[in-house]
Amino acid sequence: MNTGRAVAISLAAVLATALGVMARQSHAGMEHSHSGNMAAAHAAVSPISYTELKNTVAELDRAKQATEKYQDVRVAQAEGYQILGAEFPGMGAHFVLNMEPKEFQIEKPPILLYHKSTDAPGGYSLVGVGYFFDAPEGPDGQPVNPPFPKSLAHWHRHDNICMLPGLDNPHSLSESECVGKGGHYIAKTQWLVHAWIWKDNPTGVFTPDNPAVR
Repeated sequence: MNTGRAVAISLAAVLATALGVMARQSHAGMEHSHSGNMAAAHAAVSPISYTELKNTVAELDRAKQATEKYQDVRVAQAEGYQILGAEFPGMGAHFVLNMEPKEFQIEKPPILLYHKSTDAPGGYSLVGVGYFFDAPEGPDGQPVNPPFPKSLAHWHRHDNICMLPGLDNPHSLSESECVGKGGHYIAKTQWLVHAWIWKDNPTGVFTPDNPAVR
């Protein structure tokens, strides 16, 4: 497949995600106000330009090229990625390099998402990546000036995280319990988004859960 065709396919996939998100938001708006205020429903949708779509595809392509070597989980582990908790259906296993990165780097995701597979090197198949973003919360409940368009990516945060090897549930310990066991406690994480660039997600590339990962 030539480069132009590959980019076109990637752009189409991201566009489909954007249209799906916009359709769901518009539908939710119409259900909320059955009287039919269509203008209000459309106003709730963040607009996205063709340039933003192209830039997002280019960024995700850079991320995929940079993480290709991590298809072997043992390479990721050798570079410092450690599994955090157990694998959860739809979310995969999170291999974390850094929970508190100083900056956003598209080619160095702080989280790699894997799915257990006996056919994959090291027993895990790479399915996606995760990014943190440190920013204040805007009036829309999302980070201010995020690196991905708001029409595509919905960011979230986690509370009460204990970074401790061998802990199945990183939310299971209080701060004192975590520190007492030698772990690193994080009261609230930075903003987080998943990008399913190695395993297609039928509900959207940036959707938190991937029903294809079970």
